[in-house]
Amino acid sequence: MEVFFMLKRFAVILSLLLIFTLVAGCGETATPEKVGESSTTSGQTGSASNGGEKEPAAETFKIGDVISIGDYVLTVNGTRTSNGDDFLKPDEGNTWYIIDATVENKSDKPVNVSSLLMFKLSDGEGYSYDQAFGADTKGSLDGELAPGRKMRGELAYEIPKDASGLELIFDADVWGSGQAIVKLDR
Repeated sequence: MEVFFMLKRFAVILSLLLIFTLVAGCGETATPEKVGESSTTSGQTGSASNGGEKEPAAETFKIGDVISIGDYVLTVNGTRTSNGDDFLKPDEGNTWYIIDATVENKSDKPVNVSSLLMFKLSDGEGYSYDQAFGADTKGSLDGELAPGRKMRGELAYEIPKDASGLELIFDADVWGSGQAIVKLDR
């Protein structure tokens, strides 16, 4: 039964991904900027990094920052880990790293959100990780988002237990013009 649910979920995500790819067009350059802090966290401020001439530099933010980039506002609300249950577990030596995030549409037209196309997790050594579909997550960051609406959900990644320097990379324009990097808590 759970395998059927996972396959159905995968098919829905794959369908959304295909639709999003077919509908999405080339966009303009999006430069991320911090527009506030979430009321749930506080701490050091994000810093901007200077990059090349062709693409704008990706800025670095922290958990709780409210980040405006393109038509989106992103907030990483927090993180947690999971070792699975009796039936579904990460591979030996790994854990599921789960990121709670909120995406808001600040434009005057509907936008698409795709967890597979717009989010990437990497560590301090430069390794990137694929999303894990077996983890117990709340909500989903996939689908169409109406103007002014918010979508909250969790992203799960299978990572080594000793991974550090983790960063969530949010690419508001899947065609490569603007990223926000959120430094995570490990």
